[in-house]
This record gives sequence, C-alpha cells and structure tokens, in this order.
Amino acid sequence: MSSPSGPEPDGKKKQANARPSPGTKRERGRTADGGAGGSWRGLLFAGLALVVIAGLLVANRAMDDQADGPAADSAPQTAAEADGQLPDHREFGALLARQDPEDPTAMGDVDAPVVMVAYSDYNCPYCGRWARETQPELMPYVEQGDLRIEWRDFPIITGSSETISHAARAAGMQGRFWEFHETYFAYEEKFEGEALEEALDEIVAELGMDPERFEEDRRSDEVAERVSRDFAEAQGIGVTSTPAFLVNGQPLMGAQPLPVFESAIENALAGAGRGDDG
Repeated sequence: MSSPSGPEPDGKKKQANARPSPGTKRERGRTADGGAGGSWRGLLFAGLALVVIAGLLVANRAMDDQADGPAADSAPQTAAEADGQLPDHREFGALLARQDPEDPTAMGDVDAPVVMVAYSDYNCPYCGRWARETQPELMPYVEQGDLRIEWRDFPIITGSSETISHAARAAGMQGRFWEFHETYFAYEEKFEGEALEEALDEIVAELGMDPERFEEDRRSDEVAERVSRDFAEAQGIGVTSTPAFLVNGQPLMGAQPLPVFESAIENALAGAGRGDDG
C-alpha cells in the first residue's frame, strides 16, 4: 500500500495514486466541522464542574493503579479541589495532559511546553482530513520540542470504530501506532465486517507486525480498558463530536484550517514563555 501524495480537494475524484480499498465506502459519521463546539466550550469555560475533573482524576488514577499497584489510601487534592476555584484552561489542560513517556499513542517530547490532546475516531472523515493534511504541517513544532500530540480514542461514528481503535492500540504495543494511524487514515473508504478485517490484515503485513500478537493484543482486556478510558474522558468533558482538540487546555473543534492550529500553538508557546525566540 502507498500513502496518497497530498490532500484531496473536497468533492473531487480520488487521485490516481490514492490507496485502493477492499470494502464499500461508508460515510455515516455524525461529525461536522465545528459541530457541537458551542456546547463543549460552554462546559469547559462556563460550567467546568469540579465533579467532572474529580471524576477524570479518579478514572486516571484507577487506570494507573492497575498498572502500578495499590495507591495510597488518600490522594492529595488538586488546587481547584482545595480552594473551590475553577481552573483556567491551562490548568485544565495540565490535568488532561498525561505526558507519559511510555505512551505509544503520543508523539513529541514528554516535557514539551505545549500539549495537544486530540479526541478522534478512525471512521470520522474530518479526523482523516486533519491527519492527512494538518498533522504533517505541525511536525516542525514536534521536531523542535515545542509540541506534544496525545491521541485519545473516541469511537462514536460507526459500528467498526471501536474495532479500529483496538487495532491501533495493538499496533502501538508493537511500536507501530503512528504508522498504523497514517496507513489507516490514508484509505478513502471506511470499512465494516469482512472488508475491515481484510484491511487490517493488509496493514499488519505492510508494517511488518507479528499477526498472532496483533490479534491477541487487539482482543485483550488491556486494550479495551485503554480505549474505554479515553472514551470516558471525552464524555466527561462534554465532547460530542470529532475531531476535538485541547491545546494546553484551549478547545478547538473540527478540522479547522492550519492557521487556526498554528495560532493556538503559538499563543500557547507564548503563554509558556517560549515565544518566537524559543
């Protein structure tokens, strides 16, 4: 399989070098650029409820406890919990940025001053457009150590969305998460059933993964728990459509034009004291 050479204008025929696909095209997605952005922003900035933050912290601690062993009987309160004040978007972003050096679904320096959390669905056409057109243009920020991108699974579009999320996580367990991400998003069609299994088999072969381990991992409880954790996090902060982003806590909804993301990153860098002179 070969990745397409560049973005395809909306409404145009597929390019000659576009990836062939073994299934029938399905576009049953519920997302739209800017979709439910108003309600999400309202939750974040008008009603950023402490119970939501506490719930996220509890969920994250529970997942960490499963991996690292029993936790202390009582965890320290966050600043917001201690004084009853709602955090601003930067503090909220710090709560959600995991900055785990072992996270295969994140790219960029673990201590990068800007963390972009991306809630996405592999069957979302707008997520695919962002992955093909916008994400590559942001790589200079990643390579310079200014930006870290943390993927979050929010499989809501079709019946196969969760299956693909599990497959991507299984690829990550073989160090191939971002390669899987790029390869799957390069398809123009989205798949269900047998067509999806054929596509996954092709990707496994193309990326040189161990197929038996891939099958075992993608059906494992560990992978299911990781995807469920992301899904619960997204629901907890009011995300209802994809793609949805937080740039150091600042929300961006939909596959916005590249300058919107560049501006958000530059503003976050300036807020972190990194500005143009880095």
